[in-house]
Amino acid sequence: MAVPTSGPSRFWQRMIPWFSHPMGLAIDRVLVRILDRSLMGHMYHRAAGMPLRPHLLLRTIHWKTGAVRTIVLPYQRSRGPNGEERLLVVASHGGRPTDPIWCLNLRAHPLVWYRAQRQWTFGRARIAQGAEREAVWKEITAEGAYRHYEKAAHPRIIPAVVIEPRVDPQRPREDMAA
Repeated sequence: MAVPTSGPSRFWQRMIPWFSHPMGLAIDRVLVRILDRSLMGHMYHRAAGMPLRPHLLLRTIHWKTGAVRTIVLPYQRSRGPNGEERLLVVASHGGRPTDPIWCLNLRAHPLVWYRAQRQWTFGRARIAQGAEREAVWKEITAEGAYRHYEKAAHPRIIPAVVIEPRVDPQRPREDMAA
């Protein structure tokens, strides 16, 4: 059950652009590493008046340069059709008409490292398609989140990303994901 929150805050709506530059995002990554809390996530929570979601650090390989990139994203835990644990992430890009770079990275290199609840895990990310996407999207938007982005991004269909932990003896070590 969603916890009711106060309405949208104009103060936080005005603060988001100030913290959305690269230095603000770097500070947010540090906060998630140290405190397991996202300042940007809190700002979006307060600006939209929606329930606060937990955040993860997602490490991807850049589709063009091959450089490792880390981004902070809100996620939702879910169970797959076979009962396996998975994480759901939305590539909304704030309702812009294009997919975010990290989503392009996942399409090119689906193997990722993610840090949720203070633990690094190796996994595979994929973009849900067809009936699975509809079910995942319904689960993600059950409390009303991302509806505004969905309208703003139209006609682009916002990708719903499924991240599944992967047990692989040949996986790279955690310290290689720096």
